Amino acid sequence: MEFSEILPNIVALIGTFITMIVLSLVATKIGGVLGKMVKLLIVGIFFSVFLHSGFEVAGAYHMINEEALMRVMGGLLTIGSIFFIYAGLVGLKALK
Repeated sequence: MEFSEILPNIVALIGTFITMIVLSLVATKIGGVLGKMVKLLIVGIFFSVFLHSGFEVAGAYHMINEEALMRVMGGLLTIGSIFFIYAGLVGLKALK
C-alpha cells in the first residue's frame, strides 16, 4: 500500500474535520432555521465524507475486509444524504 493511495482520504479527514468545526461555530452564531440547516449539513458531512474517508483508510490498512467496507460505506453515504435532504426540507419549509 502506497501512501499516495491513502493521502486523498487523509486530506479529506483533515479537511472535513476543520470544516465541521468552522460550520459549528457559524451555526451557533447564526441560530434559527439557518443555524438548524447548517447543523444538519454538518451531520451529513460527518457521515458522507468524514466517516466514509476514515473507513476507506481503515480498509486500505486491511483493518476491515472489502465486503464489509462496501456495506458500511453505502450506509454512511445513505445516512449523510438523508441529512442533506432534511436540511433542504427545513430550508424550504422556512421559506413558505
